[in-house]
Amino acid sequence: MKPRDETDENLRRVMINLVVIAVFTILMSTAIVYMYDAEPDIEAELMDGYARQFAGSATNAHWQWQAEGRPEMIMLVHYDRDGKEVGRRPVRMAHFGWPKVEANSEGCTRVWEQLLNMPAKVEGFRVIGEYYASDNDDAKVPNARCRFRVSTGPYFDYSIYTGVVTRGE
Repeated sequence: MKPRDETDENLRRVMINLVVIAVFTILMSTAIVYMYDAEPDIEAELMDGYARQFAGSATNAHWQWQAEGRPEMIMLVHYDRDGKEVGRRPVRMAHFGWPKVEANSEGCTRVWEQLLNMPAKVEGFRVIGEYYASDNDDAKVPNARCRFRVSTGPYFDYSIYTGVVTRGE
């Protein structure tokens, strides 16, 4: 049989080891959570940029439509950051002054391509354009919208009747 002092010493070492393991686990968990939260969400950043660009193009189309005497179709010119023309897209305009969207998801995808002058893709992933019909039949202005998203991540909505772009997540 071991002397009582030796048993107490062994128990003390086991307890110290358990405390060291617990402290190490807590520190590692905290570091992992901190690093995960500190890492920027690239998809969200990209979709936020596309939302701003989409809103700007929709507004440009609206004012060009006004300036040209409210035609059925305009030729929307796209520029890069240096002001150099990078493309032109015909955009069919609705009678209320915003790019016309067919009442289906293909219409949403088409307006993405027209206003952003690019295919509906973000970092190689397909952007899903979903059409949502108005859910407020009593209102003076219907709220039909297109929602653009990458899988289940970040998205933005484009209000078809008002041209308003709203970011979400």
